Amino acid sequence: MLEELEALYDKLEKDDLNAFITLRPRDEVLKEAKEIMERGLEPKPITVKDNISTKGILTTAGSLILKRYVPPFDATVVEKLKEAGYVIVGKTNMDEFGMGSTGENSAYGPTKNPMDKSLVPGGSSSGAGAAAKAYSLPGIGSDTGGSIRAPAAWCSVFSIKPTYGSVSRYGLIPYADSLEQISPIAPTAKQVEEILSVITGKDPRDQTSVRAVEVKGCVNKGVEGMKALVPENALELVDNDVKAYFENAIKKLEGMGMEVEYSNVKELELALPSYYVIAMAEASSNLARYDGIRYGLSAEELPPITENFYDYIAEVRGKYFGWEVKRRIVVGSVILSAGYSEELYLRALKARRLISERLYELTKDKVILMPTMPTKPPKLKGERKPKELFAMDVLTVSANLAGMPAGNAPIGEGVGLQAMANRWKDCEVLRVLGALDGSQLKG
Repeated sequence: MLEELEALYDKLEKDDLNAFITLRPRDEVLKEAKEIMERGLEPKPITVKDNISTKGILTTAGSLILKRYVPPFDATVVEKLKEAGYVIVGKTNMDEFGMGSTGENSAYGPTKNPMDKSLVPGGSSSGAGAAAKAYSLPGIGSDTGGSIRAPAAWCSVFSIKPTYGSVSRYGLIPYADSLEQISPIAPTAKQVEEILSVITGKDPRDQTSVRAVEVKGCVNKGVEGMKALVPENALELVDNDVKAYFENAIKKLEGMGMEVEYSNVKELELALPSYYVIAMAEASSNLARYDGIRYGLSAEELPPITENFYDYIAEVRGKYFGWEVKRRIVVGSVILSAGYSEELYLRALKARRLISERLYELTKDKVILMPTMPTKPPKLKGERKPKELFAMDVLTVSANLAGMPAGNAPIGEGVGLQAMANRWKDCEVLRVLGALDGSQLKG
């Protein structure tokens, strides 16, 4: 195993994808691997997204405002992975504070797609997706509105966003608390299942955690006898080449014994606007804690002290927050302000409830299948308006609004199939991922 780690590091030290913000020193990783072997376990390398706290390892959330922040503790999921014999090789690149769908919003430069370096890898867990594809490295990221499924689709690997409450969020640098969940991503469905089985469970340090999900052996169960629904109105939003891959994947699943029906799910049309209203409102609240004074920056990097505290904080944030983060904070602050909160925020919450109740009803005895992303990965540094970027999440955000598990299986180069199931039925998602593992379906 140590020889394999050495060979892995020979590749990682030449990484030209910008997949890592911090690559841990080879000697440290090899030392930890030896200690794991002394415990009678086989060391397994893994990556950790840079918004998940790792004791003694730089954790920036892709932002300059945290460029010197080294957590004094491990996130609960990191503790569990270490106990199970996983060794962290590095912290992966990401859109700043998880705000982005392409991987281009990192303060440390964009991540490149391993299949074509001129393309985006998907975000916000961009480095995790790139490392899973290029170096066969499993990883953990976070998913607020598709952030683990987008890079899985566009980098052609597997991932799952678990049921909300099944994995502790303690140690996750928050973007939108009611939406995000720490999530695994890997080259195979089996690895995704293994990681989820390690990190799931109730945590007394996280009041949003409820209980574990039982997922061991799910990827090998097959899909015979399962029922699925494909929302026809969702397919109307998908490019033709993506739709061709998706339709071939559906035929494959039907050939394995899955029953598939088609129907419109009108409530999905409410998902994108309600998601962004809620996400931006929560982001503006969560990011209020970052003033650059308490952690993340050295005294030399801070501006001169002024008499007006608010002017001082504005200067710090103006300098060290990226443009996309500033935009979402401002919009979120407006949403929560007097005169707008009832018109925007409360309406979004009501829409969320309608979407959730409809999806719970539909998935009582079936899974929902859709393409993960509506297009193949676009070019890096493309000229894209904010609403075009937001629209990339149109098929993924409903799972976060409802707290449902949803996973990605690659079905073509840069194309993924998304499976969604009712809460606590993560096993059903993994059954679909397992059925498609290893396939290369062509449109």
